[in-house]
Amino acid sequence: MWYTENGNMGDVVLSTRVRLARNIASIPFAPRMTKKNQGDVIEKCRKAFEGDKDMKFIDISSMRDYERQALAEKHIISPEMVSSTRRTGLLLSGDERAAIMLNEEDHIRIQYMSSGLDRNCLVEANRLDDKLEASVDFAFDPQIGYLTCCPTNVGTGMRASVMVFLPAMVMSNSADRIFRSLSTLGMTVRGLYGEGSNSAGNIFQISNQVTLGVSEEEIWNKLEQITGEIVEKERELRKKLYENSKYETEDRVLRSLGILTNARLMSGQEALARLSDVRLGISLGIIKDVSVEKLNEVMYHTFPATIVNTFNIFSARERDLKRAEITKELTKAPCSDDLNGSNKENKAAGYAEQGDDLNA
Repeated sequence: MWYTENGNMGDVVLSTRVRLARNIASIPFAPRMTKKNQGDVIEKCRKAFEGDKDMKFIDISSMRDYERQALAEKHIISPEMVSSTRRTGLLLSGDERAAIMLNEEDHIRIQYMSSGLDRNCLVEANRLDDKLEASVDFAFDPQIGYLTCCPTNVGTGMRASVMVFLPAMVMSNSADRIFRSLSTLGMTVRGLYGEGSNSAGNIFQISNQVTLGVSEEEIWNKLEQITGEIVEKERELRKKLYENSKYETEDRVLRSLGILTNARLMSGQEALARLSDVRLGISLGIIKDVSVEKLNEVMYHTFPATIVNTFNIFSARERDLKRAEITKELTKAPCSDDLNGSNKENKAAGYAEQGDDLNA
């Protein structure tokens, strides 16, 4: 899948996402929607993609909690949608790059994702937007722009974001100062899973704050420029880190690789921290026999709900055991059958234990 790829500026930029918030003019906003309104949103949007064999409809409301959470772990749906009591749906492309969330905070959330820094996300999100708008009348004001449930999305309704890996900024205690400067430039920085989440594995989301009074092109150009500056600064700090603390850095990286490939138990939080060290080691040339693509694949398979969904493991302790098996795959190629879940049996109805932090 796309999220295992190593894209443009992939040593720092893990992925790009462009999201567009839209509402249907004839239907009340989400807080005032009836069950019938919710069903109408889903049916109108499904009809707009009739005949499109690549976009599959998924009834999110009928899924188990861990199945929804597994989608959120891959950023296909939002964390808010996992716990929503509305009738929710999803239109998802076969490669999982294109996703249209239905009845989230707004009626429609169009998003397109890709690895690295990729302007094509804007192009593809607009293509999906045009396809929907050909069939659905959006709530739009000629002076203001697209009308949304939250005032901070009014205007273009566009959030462009990059997922960035910034270990050197964190280790040099530069991150907070740099993030404050980004805020003055109209950008916001969040953790791995967006608003309210922590920065697990030294991974952060950077996105625009302003959607009103600016064009989509202006939003993208600003994000692209700032991302380039962040990449340059992070690379500079990594170089200094290695020059000034060569043996300490190598020790940290190689210890983490050793733990990942030899541990018997591995929590989600520790896995992300150790994988962060290995990712840094790959970028510095300390580790040469592990590819970024392999690391990305292993990382996504270690997320708790993904383990539940793939292997039917509902005990927190058993998940830690399985996670340790998965991280051993870092130095193996090709992937084992277990990593891809070929031995999966019938899914159980729910968690036996809730020991894992699903955002860890």
